[in-house]
Amino acid sequence: MVKQIKYVIFVLICMCVTPLITHAECDYQRQAELSRLASNVQLSYVYNKGTGFQVIMTNLTNDLYAVDMYGQIINGGAERTFSYASGTVSFDIYATDKSCSDNKLLTKTIDLPILNAYSYSDECKSYPGFRYCQVWGSFSITQEQFTQELEEYKKEVNDSFTIADDDLNVLKIILDTLSKNVFMFVFLGSLIIVVIIYLQVKKRHK
Repeated sequence: MVKQIKYVIFVLICMCVTPLITHAECDYQRQAELSRLASNVQLSYVYNKGTGFQVIMTNLTNDLYAVDMYGQIINGGAERTFSYASGTVSFDIYATDKSCSDNKLLTKTIDLPILNAYSYSDECKSYPGFRYCQVWGSFSITQEQFTQELEEYKKEVNDSFTIADDDLNVLKIILDTLSKNVFMFVFLGSLIIVVIIYLQVKKRHK
């Protein structure tokens, strides 16, 4: 009787453990299929001046879910949109299958441009062509360095305008000279033409 009871208990334990063992296994083919699905997940972003960056996740099927770098769980089955600040954002993708849920399939990342704080300054509004005034970018410079290089840039801009003004002044002088001596230039031009014609005719006669 005792042996029978032990046997029954042993069978019950085996019946309980076997499904757990089977359940814990992640089939290789299923793992490959899930990895393929995870690789198809796409990330993109748009920038709205009022709300910042909107990251768009597509192709996240019902077989998958994602966890972002802040611990937010994202279920699959539809296009998802999230708001993030500048910088790199990462998403770990897992399977919803309980047998494969402990296996991270892959990590997807997207790099969001960094907004340049200097671009909103009054100096950059006046000199948008200055290299530290572009809207996107991260610059490790001090305010003193920014001001110093901006002054150098202003000088270059002013020098280029001065050269352009000098060129215009020279052109103006030439035009004024021509306008005041029109008769003389017409006479000289006519004389040169007559001489050329005379030389050509003389050459033909020879």
